[in-house]
Amino acid sequence: MIRDVPADTKLALRIMAALARRNRRVTRDIVHLKIAPKLPLGPEALERVLAVFEEEYGIAFDVPRHVVEHRKGDYRAPHFHVNYSMVVPGTGKALRFVRSAERDEMIARRLEIELGEGLTPSLRVERVAQLLRERGLGELADIAATGPVAEKGLGRSKAERQQADRLEADLDLIDARLLQAWRRCDGDIRKLSAELMKLGFRLAAGDKRVAGVPLVRLIDTETLVATSLTHDLNRVRKASGEAERFREPEIGAAMGKLPSEAEVKAGLRRDAPQRSIDALLGEFDRLIDEMKFDGDREEAAKARKGRERLAARLSVEEKADLRARQGRVRERYRQRDRVRRARVNRAFVAAKVFGDRRIRKAAFYLVAVGLFATGAGLVTALGAAGIAVAALPNYLGAKRVRAAANQAAALERAEMAREIQRESQRFFRERTVARRIAEQQHKAREERMRAARAARAQAVRAEQLRRSQEAQLRASTAGLQALARQRAQQATRLVAGRGQPDPNGTGQAPRQPVRTRQASRRGGVER
Repeated sequence: MIRDVPADTKLALRIMAALARRNRRVTRDIVHLKIAPKLPLGPEALERVLAVFEEEYGIAFDVPRHVVEHRKGDYRAPHFHVNYSMVVPGTGKALRFVRSAERDEMIARRLEIELGEGLTPSLRVERVAQLLRERGLGELADIAATGPVAEKGLGRSKAERQQADRLEADLDLIDARLLQAWRRCDGDIRKLSAELMKLGFRLAAGDKRVAGVPLVRLIDTETLVATSLTHDLNRVRKASGEAERFREPEIGAAMGKLPSEAEVKAGLRRDAPQRSIDALLGEFDRLIDEMKFDGDREEAAKARKGRERLAARLSVEEKADLRARQGRVRERYRQRDRVRRARVNRAFVAAKVFGDRRIRKAAFYLVAVGLFATGAGLVTALGAAGIAVAALPNYLGAKRVRAAANQAAALERAEMAREIQRESQRFFRERTVARRIAEQQHKAREERMRAARAARAQAVRAEQLRRSQEAQLRASTAGLQALARQRAQQATRLVAGRGQPDPNGTGQAPRQPVRTRQASRRGGVER
């Protein structure tokens, strides 16, 4: 697919920019085209796409073209980046892209029909059909005229839809949560931030600014979908029947100073494993409670064991600590290996220096002449010079040093693996001991709390018993006193009523004999 430029992207762009700068009136050097199909494109389909685009804008065959295939994952079709030089090399004239927005949309609808992809909702359905009819494509125009029409202000952009597909997010659910947060605010925009955090959103400051205020970005904590808060809020409010629109500066001023989007996403990615574990443990706890409530003790015990196994896994901090300890072991061996490699490189450098025949010959002559000058014999001088030259570094010795270094490195790799295993075992032993100590401390704390609660309960019961006894004593004393007063009053009334003195002088009325009537056994005569 690449035409008249090398495959290297940077070099190809430099060549195309150099061609474009030959025309001084051109302000742009490169024309960039992005092809993002819903279904994978083969070579013939890609050739067809490029042919339609070049035919529409009159791009000649001699204009350099560079194509890059970009893959982001198995669940998405590959997309392509196509670059053209802005100037035609043969004529020196610039390419023209008049009314490129509607023409690009017309090309997209035409290719969607030809390649069997579904038609994307558009605001220019009638205009696209008209452009296709002007080019003699009546059948395609009739199909494009039946395409879905997007309502202005209620739809999402293509970038947002692709982001949601990539992150596997439910946009309708996100809209419902955003609308719920807005309704909880009762129209007060200042309360929106707190309500969004309760429903699983975070706010961040975007890179762009409007009237000096950064755009407010809405980030879903679960999927990391990031959108414009103002745009989404206006869209869901319009869909629910509210006509008033918010402006970006108004939203930015109400939300105050916010961290950047990169910081918020980095924090969410860092805390995501721990949040997911906490959520899963919470679901386990609810499941265990429901099983206990239903009376299913065996299944509750199994679920509790599963929860304990899950909780025993490494947390984020523990994983970071384990990686750091293993990394320190690896770094020690890597430093040793770097020193060894430096020795090997030094041996090869020396071998290269002394490997030249002229240098070795000069060394031979110098040693021989020096020994001969000191009075040694010719044979002795030549033999010593030969031994000295043979002792000079050479490639054979450097290769032996490299072989020994490779052998030592292989042995040290095995030793490093064993050391990492031992360090991991020490880590897990320390973790187990720390957990046991924590459990013992927790149990001791619970025992102390239970003992304190029992002591408080016993003290409360003793106090209640004492108070009840005092109350009973007061009640009995009061009853006795009331009875005594009542008898005294009765005696006083009896004495006053009869007018008889008290023979005993006690102030009490004399007792009268009790008379009883008995029924006669015969005749009814009382006795």
